[in-house]
Amino acid sequence: MSDRPASDGAGAAVGAGAAVLADAVAATDASDGVGATASGAGTGPRLPDRPAVPATLWGMVALLACERCLLAAGSGWACALAVAGSVVAAALLARALRRRRALRPCALLVCACLALGAAASAVELASQGATASALGGSSVSSWTLELTGDMSPGELGWRGRARLVRDGRAWSDVWVTCDEPLGIGSRLACVGRFSPNADDEWGASSRAQGLCGTVRVVRVLGCECAEGPYGALLDLRGCVMDSLRPGSSPTRALLAGAVCGSSAHVTSAGLSELFSSCGVSHLVAVSGGHLALLAGMLGGLLGRTGMGPASRSAVMLLVTGAFVGFCGAPVSAVRSWAMTLVAAAAQLAGRRAHPLSSVCAVALVMALLDPGASGQLGFLLSVASVCGICVAGPYLMYLARVLLALPPAPARVPRPLWRAAASLVGASGDALALTLACQVVTMPMSCAAFGTLSLVAPLANLLVGPAFSLLLALGLAAGALFWCPPLQALPLAACDAVASAVLAVLEVVSRVPHAVVPLPLDEAPATVVVLAALAALVACWPRATRRGLVLGAGCVALSLVAAMALPGLLAGPSVCVLDVGQADAILVRDGPRAVLVDAGEADGACARALARHGVWHLDALVVTHLHDDHMGGVGEVGRSVGFDRLLVAEGVDASGLAGGAEVQQLSLGDVVRVGRFSLTAVWPEGPVDGADNEDSLELLLRFEDGARSLVGLLTGDAERDETHDCVADGRVGDLDFLKVGHHGSRVSVREEDLATLRPEVSVASAGEGNRYGHPAPECVEALVGAGSRFLCTMDCGDVTIEPGASGPRVRCSRGPMLQ
Repeated sequence: MSDRPASDGAGAAVGAGAAVLADAVAATDASDGVGATASGAGTGPRLPDRPAVPATLWGMVALLACERCLLAAGSGWACALAVAGSVVAAALLARALRRRRALRPCALLVCACLALGAAASAVELASQGATASALGGSSVSSWTLELTGDMSPGELGWRGRARLVRDGRAWSDVWVTCDEPLGIGSRLACVGRFSPNADDEWGASSRAQGLCGTVRVVRVLGCECAEGPYGALLDLRGCVMDSLRPGSSPTRALLAGAVCGSSAHVTSAGLSELFSSCGVSHLVAVSGGHLALLAGMLGGLLGRTGMGPASRSAVMLLVTGAFVGFCGAPVSAVRSWAMTLVAAAAQLAGRRAHPLSSVCAVALVMALLDPGASGQLGFLLSVASVCGICVAGPYLMYLARVLLALPPAPARVPRPLWRAAASLVGASGDALALTLACQVVTMPMSCAAFGTLSLVAPLANLLVGPAFSLLLALGLAAGALFWCPPLQALPLAACDAVASAVLAVLEVVSRVPHAVVPLPLDEAPATVVVLAALAALVACWPRATRRGLVLGAGCVALSLVAAMALPGLLAGPSVCVLDVGQADAILVRDGPRAVLVDAGEADGACARALARHGVWHLDALVVTHLHDDHMGGVGEVGRSVGFDRLLVAEGVDASGLAGGAEVQQLSLGDVVRVGRFSLTAVWPEGPVDGADNEDSLELLLRFEDGARSLVGLLTGDAERDETHDCVADGRVGDLDFLKVGHHGSRVSVREEDLATLRPEVSVASAGEGNRYGHPAPECVEALVGAGSRFLCTMDCGDVTIEPGASGPRVRCSRGPMLQ
């Protein structure tokens, strides 16, 4: 399940090699010499030592999987059965493995983790149920809501996570939505409405994250700031944020995200989709990389004080812990700091730190103490990234060295220069290898959540990783000087320059053709495949040759291209009203030909929806009119799949949307062809500027192929008056399906026109809980009264209409085939 609607780091570990820099350094300690070349002629890079995989890794995987499944299912009986089954399995395994003592500890640990995970899930579900019952039976104003994270802008205003408190007792967490953002740590008394988790995908996702429902704030009665040391840290954070002025420019928004962990300003500045498409969202998710840089700067200062190792470690832990609290204690940063604590304890005890054991132990403890962590995408991606670096990182670095090894220096090239070039190539290969390790291990979760894969993530991390480290160092210096604006001005100017360079590079990288490709995966089987591949790698640990690597990489690339391209190439004719929230996006496709009518909002929903359907490229993108919920996602669609032409109504200026594509204006009667489909413009009747609903392009869709046929009307935000003129003039008649205008508002259709249109199926695109009340009951009643089957994306998900011999065939992504 995904926490992306309100997550600080949705997709944060896609290509997250740089995000866990500290862990990468620790993870590769065991591979000293991986890039060393033996002195003998003809020898290549040395094969690194096989990593030691602790039993706690499999226990952690079992625990997280158990908690996620049980919390998402929401069944207390399932938890009880899981506990009982784990105990029985442990007893049977102990008996069965009497002669294989080496396997017994691992098997028993897995069973124990399953039982503990089931028990923790049962307690969490009971707590959520008790909280929902108590909150549902009382007024929201009798409770106190403590904001535990930054709020993020979204479709329903601002959303954040809060802990419920009453009579000094802490209860479960809830989502909080309101019209204005509230600061992290705020203690809120309000009038509001509570909605428990529904039995749908969003409800299961919220339950898996440890939330029992949503409180919609109607009126704030009182708001107090956090107190004590944590309150002082948050006050300091507020002062630093004010000095950075994150709302003044994208560069300052990036700086605030990097230094203070504020993703809200990054989202407000419109940078989230850019970072996601380039696979660098982790740059603003506080994690190991931030703590490593801070620790390095602090270590340089402490090294000159003459303090002992224990004192330096204590100061380091105290300062880095305070920084984690300063950033709002995101779960990935807490994980990194806990690993630092474990490593410091091991060092003081005279033992060598083992990063893989540390991350597994820390993840186990965190998931047991807070089962909801197992459902938070940021936590899962963070843990998976470190595990990927520890297990596969050294070997992938070895492969990179084999593939990129330079030949002996030519006679005319100075040896020092050649050695420097070899060192640079080797360092670049190491960085790419670590990024690839993170991307492969996190692919099942990220692709299942977002349906896309960033092909440019390794390149983007390689190009901007060093610059971002410089930006973070300068930003920390600027933040420390918040109290003196004249002194702060110089590091801020340097930050602006570096941040501008980072954003410029990312803009260029994001425009690489097919920078992001659709790759929707089913998380469970994909995770099993990745785990099996890692286990096979560790078991075999083979030597590699450059020729073998080239052949293997070519086979893998061809397999991936075939797996992603064939479903789209073989797709049959269909019209799909995509589930993109309170927005519009309709996909018309026939085999490899595809046209998108509207692109939703600038929240990535449309790009993810296209990825779900395996769309690689669009022949054209039609923008019905210039409202954000219809054209906001054009840029994201262009970066993810691209389009050849941008089509708008006659008179509409869309030059700023095209992104290099050809712009064409459609006049009344113009026809657009998509394979065997034709789309005929039936409204507007003359030039418009696209600023109003009545300017919307209305397209009459037709498909005929032997016995199969389909006739439909795509209306954009056009309402009953515009559609009435089309009907009265004879441009539109009997329909198989109607895309209901303006999200199903009360002025979408007229009953007398429905008598002529007679649509068998009517589909409205609307977001769950939207503040407009769409679809309106009057609209639904009129359509149903006319004999039409009414469907809405907020209930049915993606609605696909296919031509049929005896009427349209309808499929819903959250329902069965409808005839």
